[in-house]
Amino acid sequence: MVTASPWRRLVAYLVDGLILAPLVVLVMALGGVDLANPTPLQNFTFNALPSWAYYVVFTALYGATPGKMLLGIRVVKTDGNPVDWLTAFMREVVGKTLSILPLGLGYVWAFFHPRRQAWHDLIADTWVARRESPQS
Repeated sequence: MVTASPWRRLVAYLVDGLILAPLVVLVMALGGVDLANPTPLQNFTFNALPSWAYYVVFTALYGATPGKMLLGIRVVKTDGNPVDWLTAFMREVVGKTLSILPLGLGYVWAFFHPRRQAWHDLIADTWVARRESPQS
């Protein structure tokens, strides 16, 4: 397996955002939430929880979100085994929350780490691999 670049991971994250944003807006609108001024509880209920569910479910079941699938990358444990539910939760909820809190430093870390692991990867003992090109 080849380590995925932080840039490829960033593009996959942006693709996932393009998928999630309209869904979150739709769910908030159907829930009667004032989209211009949601309360913290509404934001948590209609934004954070569905987003966490999206990332945990796709990572646990497929090893990749739709954005990662499109970019040909996936999350695996550092030993190469597939990610389980607890690992997906630790990475996507706990780890990413800690990665974003200090001004996103946990994400930037991937640009300098030898295996391109961000803090959430280190916390969950995972890394992001890309499909290798077939050899000619």
